[in-house]
Amino acid sequence: MKKNLINSVVKQHNSWRTWQLENVLTWDHNFGESHHLTLTGGTTALENGFEYSGGANTNLPSNDPDDAYISNTIDPIASQSAYGGADESSLLSVFGRANYEFNQKYLFSAALRADGSSRFGPNNRYGYFPSVSAGWIISEEAFWGSKALEFLKIRASWGQNGNDRIGNYGFTSVVLSGQNYTFGPGQIITNGSVPLTVANPDLRWETITQTDLGFDATFFNGRLSWTSDFYLKNTSGMLYAAPIPLTVGANPPVRNIASVKNTGWETDVQYRNRSGAFKYSVGGNFSAVKNEVTGLGEGGEPVFAGRVQSANASVTKTEVGQPIGAYFGYVTDGIFQTRQEVADHAFQNENTAPGDIRFKDLNGDGVVNTDDQTYIGNPIPDFTYGFNADVEWKGFDLGIFLQGAQGNDLYNATVRYDFTYVNRPVSVLNRWTGPGTSNSEPRVNLSDPNQNARVSDRFVENGSYLRLKNVQLGYSLPKSLLQRIGFEKFRVYVSGQNMFTFTRYTGMDPEIGSYGGALAAGIDRGFYPQARVLLGGINALF
Repeated sequence: MKKNLINSVVKQHNSWRTWQLENVLTWDHNFGESHHLTLTGGTTALENGFEYSGGANTNLPSNDPDDAYISNTIDPIASQSAYGGADESSLLSVFGRANYEFNQKYLFSAALRADGSSRFGPNNRYGYFPSVSAGWIISEEAFWGSKALEFLKIRASWGQNGNDRIGNYGFTSVVLSGQNYTFGPGQIITNGSVPLTVANPDLRWETITQTDLGFDATFFNGRLSWTSDFYLKNTSGMLYAAPIPLTVGANPPVRNIASVKNTGWETDVQYRNRSGAFKYSVGGNFSAVKNEVTGLGEGGEPVFAGRVQSANASVTKTEVGQPIGAYFGYVTDGIFQTRQEVADHAFQNENTAPGDIRFKDLNGDGVVNTDDQTYIGNPIPDFTYGFNADVEWKGFDLGIFLQGAQGNDLYNATVRYDFTYVNRPVSVLNRWTGPGTSNSEPRVNLSDPNQNARVSDRFVENGSYLRLKNVQLGYSLPKSLLQRIGFEKFRVYVSGQNMFTFTRYTGMDPEIGSYGGALAAGIDRGFYPQARVLLGGINALF
């Protein structure tokens, strides 16, 4: 337990403010029996602000919280400190849209919006994003005669939207105080101010352009519905603070550095039977996507991200022609069992010994170094999916929802191999202790001369999973009994979240998200797992 010999007091005041103003004007008119036109226009204005201020002091004469005032100290007034700051952003948008419908079966729409954000400089403050779409309800045509397929609509769309979620003031240099330095022959510490981030006055909107082809269909009097979409999504001018040489002496600026292409398919099928005593509905959804980096700006230099401390290196490499944020490192080839195996293999380290990991010499030059690194995993799933079911029978109801992902990799960085005092995974009990004892778990060596903890496929695991996300079982009292007790509704239920997860991943939770952004997705640094929650309750209506 840490003991503070000198007490202290800190007081801070935070203030947030937000205002939003929206104006929408709609004109709707029918021209005869066949033409329907709707025009919509409007504006949106939004401003967010944050201010904070505070002060601190030390060596108060009393430890009573009621006496904790910044001015109540036995130290000189010079010991008091004060700080403060502010942050603000604003957005102004103007938009217009036209919807046209002919004979209730031919549909057309066009829209244009102009968005201005304070997060970009005067050079590129506004972005302009158009979109168009068209639909055809084939089942409304006179020639349509299918009774099973009662509704069929095909549609196509093309549109653009923008992204400005990069934080504030990236287009200019923000000078920050508190950057102390020594000055003069006495090396006196002096309070200084300096811009810590390089400015980018040409910063502009990230633009997402998407083309979509799809259809909606219903069968058997609405019991079966099917929706499907094929899309091509191109992101240009992707915003990211790519690393710059340390010699610059400042943090990297946010830049429009990349373009990415996503090609995918999404579909959803639902079946409902709501007649009779036994009512049910079942359904599922499926989404597949292929991701590829198509550009990295001038020079096209790869971007490394997702640094992990144990390896003292980045895990991901984003390069043209590869998926965004793909894992990049060494390929393992078992464990050295004897000194002769070490001698016969490509040189890794002068202290490499039996029990260390054998890394592949991919280029065959007799030395294992950075030239032997390659792509070792992809955090993007081949597809994601879900299932849902609801059943009702004689007052009982049951709802189930499952979700899953297939084909993605996770980088398990939950263990700090660079620390000597942290726990190790249970697999260390099966570590190499002599020839033939293990060909997967290396020897334990606190100095790690062979760099067994370097970024490699040793830490890449299959991240596929299927999870019972939600389940709920309930019972509602029948109407005859409700009338006797004076209730309109009375239902008891039990529910559970994250009840079961089927996965080969050895970490705590395969559903870890993308902390650090798309360029560092799927790196598990020890995320707290999603809790398994059991609930019970009563719904009563008088």
